[in-house]
Parts: sequence; C-alpha cells; structure tokens
Amino acid sequence: MPRRAALCLVSLALAGCHRTTGPDENYQRASALYQQLYATQLDDAYGDPRMDEVVALLRKVDGRSVDAQPAEKMLGTIQRGREALAKERAEREKLSATAATPTQGSIDPEQVLAAGAADAGTSEQDPFGPGASIADLNTQTGGCLVDNEPFNEQGTGKTGTVYRVAPSEGCRSKLPGFAGQAVLVSEGKIYRRIPDPRPPEPQRPAAAPDAGAPAPAARPRPAAPAESQDAGEPQYRLRIPGAPQPGAAPPPAEGQPQ
Repeated sequence: MPRRAALCLVSLALAGCHRTTGPDENYQRASALYQQLYATQLDDAYGDPRMDEVVALLRKVDGRSVDAQPAEKMLGTIQRGREALAKERAEREKLSATAATPTQGSIDPEQVLAAGAADAGTSEQDPFGPGASIADLNTQTGGCLVDNEPFNEQGTGKTGTVYRVAPSEGCRSKLPGFAGQAVLVSEGKIYRRIPDPRPPEPQRPAAAPDAGAPAPAARPRPAAPAESQDAGEPQYRLRIPGAPQPGAAPPPAEGQPQ
C-alpha cells in the first residue's frame, strides 16, 4: 500500500507539471502587431524592422500556454515570409542592374543592317530603284544602260561604276525615267540614281555653222619668200591678185618711161 500510494502521488505531480495555462499576453500582443503590419504592407511587412518585435514576443510565450502552438506556427510563417521576400528583392536588384547597364557597346551594327535588309526584303522591290540588278535591266532593255567612268562617294567610301542610258531614241523610249540621270552601280546593283553631273555633249551641226554666229577671222597666208631688201618686213602678208604688193614701186604715169 505505501508503494502504491507513492506511485499515485508521483502521477499526480507529473499531471500537475503538464497542466496547460490560459492565453499568453505576449502572443496576444505579437498577433495584434503582426496583423497590423501585414494588413498595411502585405508580404513587404516581413522586411519591416517591427517584425523583429513580433518575433521577440512570440519567443516569450509560455510553452504551457494555449497560445504556445499558434506562436510556433506564426514564427514559422514569419521565417518563410522573410526568405521569400529576400529572394524576391534579390531578383528585383538583378533586373534593375541589367536595365541600368549601357547596351550601346553590345549592339552589332551588322546584325542591325541584316535585320533591316530582311525587313526590306518583305516589301515589293522597285525594279528600277536601289537594289535592282543592272544585268536584269540590260537583259530586259537590250543593253540600254552603258557603263562609263568609275565613282567613289566621299563620306561613305562607296565605289562602283556610273551607267547612263545609251544615246538612242529606242533606249530613251524604253527607259524614259533614266534620261538625264547618272545611275550609280555597285556590286552589280543600283546604288543610287542622281541628276547627271556631266553636261551633255553639244550636238554637232550637220550643215554650215549658224548664220547668227560671227565667222572666224581669216588668217593671212604666208607670203612668198621676199627679196633681200624686204627682210625687215612682216613674215605674213595678205596677197590679193591684181593689187599692188606692199613695198613694191608705184606704176609709172602715162607718158613716163617705165
């Protein structure tokens, strides 16, 4: 009996040690502050310095209190929220740093030009504009575009050959828009069409010179070799048949001996 009584007293003592208590004031304060922070900031509340006060209050909750288990759950929620917020902020900083990094040095001009060429290829090609094949045009017109002098465009360094419409009525009728133009061709394709800087060649008259233009002065023909006494006279003389020659003696008068 004494031994059984002792066992009963021990059991009662242990039951008294594990007896739960009522609500804990620390948890009530922590829960109220947590709800206030989260209601105004949502997930950003986990980065608020006042959340440390919530954690400190939760850790003070009595383990025998009815609020002990809810306090542990709230501590776990705060820990997970802080980890997720830290990860999200790291991603934000990474994106901001990428957006702030200058990208001018990373642009490849060749890729930009290639993209522009690809876009241009989707539109209809002008058969007489830039990019048109000079060989195709000559095939269609029977060789009406004739190559002339080379060109070198200052500034761009573009080089090639200047083409012009052949000087025939047939070619002018086939390519009326090219009249008076110089066609700059580079690598077999039209690079640019510009007004012809070379003036057209003057037309040569088939008949006599224009009557309105003054006739050129006649140059005197060289005279025959003069005698020794004429050595000091001009080299060229005007010879007129039947007229006295310069420097000759006048004809004798009538009745006078010749």
